[in-house]
Amino acid sequence: MSRPASYLLDTHVALWWFNADPRISPEREQTLGQSRCLISAATIWEVAIKHRLGKLPVAPQTLLRCAMEAGFELLDIHPRHAAATAELEPLHHDPFDRLLLAQARHDRHQLITADAALLAYGRGVERL
Repeated sequence: MSRPASYLLDTHVALWWFNADPRISPEREQTLGQSRCLISAATIWEVAIKHRLGKLPVAPQTLLRCAMEAGFELLDIHPRHAAATAELEPLHHDPFDRLLLAQARHDRHQLITADAALLAYGRGVERL
């Protein structure tokens, strides 16, 4: 029996989702709405840093609340995820994105992104 799809959302995808951004097609919105979706602690951390620096108006607490209200699962960062980043080719240098990909691959989720550098990894990554 095959495992149902589970999707780990890249940070920008999570922000677009909760802002009903038109960059998420109605078809993709429907697929995600009917699937198991996850938000990583790395995403909350990235939003916290960018919010603190004034680069992002969304507070991490807001994103966390929206994710929980939407029924998204929260994905913790484990040492095995951090270690798995060493197995990735150096196609992308953003540490948050590398951690998200490592989490997706290790835990067998599909990482949903619009980031071309992440999409270049292929396995474990799906275009928004």
